[in-house]
Amino acid sequence: MADVEQIDNKYLPSDWRSLEMHRLIATKLEADPSLVERARSNISRWKNQRGERPAYLEWEEILSSGMDRILHVLTSEDQASARLRSSTPFTGIFSDAERVQLFNRWADRQD
Repeated sequence: MADVEQIDNKYLPSDWRSLEMHRLIATKLEADPSLVERARSNISRWKNQRGERPAYLEWEEILSSGMDRILHVLTSEDQASARLRSSTPFTGIFSDAERVQLFNRWADRQD
């Protein structure tokens, strides 16, 4: 696994921040797989509010395909995973304090 501090040309700092955040989410999911239900609930709520969107359908398929695939999307550096993370249904997983701590670590970086 590459160190998220090592910024290369294909990712902006915000991409690395997202990757770090989703790797932390993956750790939480491994400890508590029931958190996948929060992602499903978010998608369901968004569909009711905004209608069907391709990203929702894609995430529903991923969430139904098992933990290995979910963890791959959350932790991989490939472009497809980065694209999917940009529409993550894993909102509400972090406490306010965890989210602030993560964003503070990245506050001095520029996109």
